[in-house]
Amino acid sequence: MWAIAAADFGAELELVELPEPEPGPGELEVRLLAASVNPFDRKVVDGMFRGSGEHRFPLVPGTDGAGEVIGSGETIFGTFFHHPVGIGTYAEYVTVPATNALAPIPEGLDPAVAAALPTAGMTAVQLVEALGDAESVLIVGASGGVGSFAVQVARAAGKRVIPIGRGDSLVEADALIDLVSTDRSSFEANARFAPLAFNTNYVSSDSAQNFGMKGSREALERLASLVLAGELEVPISRRVPLREAADVFAGRGPGKTVIIM
Repeated sequence: MWAIAAADFGAELELVELPEPEPGPGELEVRLLAASVNPFDRKVVDGMFRGSGEHRFPLVPGTDGAGEVIGSGETIFGTFFHHPVGIGTYAEYVTVPATNALAPIPEGLDPAVAAALPTAGMTAVQLVEALGDAESVLIVGASGGVGSFAVQVARAAGKRVIPIGRGDSLVEADALIDLVSTDRSSFEANARFAPLAFNTNYVSSDSAQNFGMKGSREALERLASLVLAGELEVPISRRVPLREAADVFAGRGPGKTVIIM
């Protein structure tokens, strides 16, 4: 099979030919139709988790995907991350633990759109839920994948949304979602604008402010239903064929990049 992989931590991605993976006990084999690119994928390649367990090289990144289960023919989407690290979704085939956050692709939902939903969409939904009764929310990094989802989900929940892009001035709000600060001082400077604040890059000294997504089938089904109902627009900015996807980490524009198999 063809895949996009890195030969070592920090190496450039390249197109490689690899054996088709074989599912282990409790795993599914999936023929992928599409995979979305997340900042987390680049962190894996850069070695952020090198001490957390076994990594397999060539390292194929990719957490989110949509595809057809080999054997049953069911089409599913969700999070495909598992150990050993490096058997990801930037490939034609992947294995995934059956206990992961996975859901059927409903009729009428484009697999590329489904692939773009899991990590960014579930993070946005759970962040907005964590805001509770806050009436106004300041979103720093509103043009990215999570930010684009969060703006829409928060507005659908009846909240006043203040989206902030690069160079914009911050204003007071009931709550802050900071998706871009990667150091403590930057986050704490932003957090002064709201009594309730969350950061997705784990830089806050307060563990309650460091937000981590917890995936579930129910959250995926909710996201799919919002898309089909026309209440959530998925911000796909690039659709890249797998064999041309070695540069998917180059640059970071608005919206999501999706690899098409």
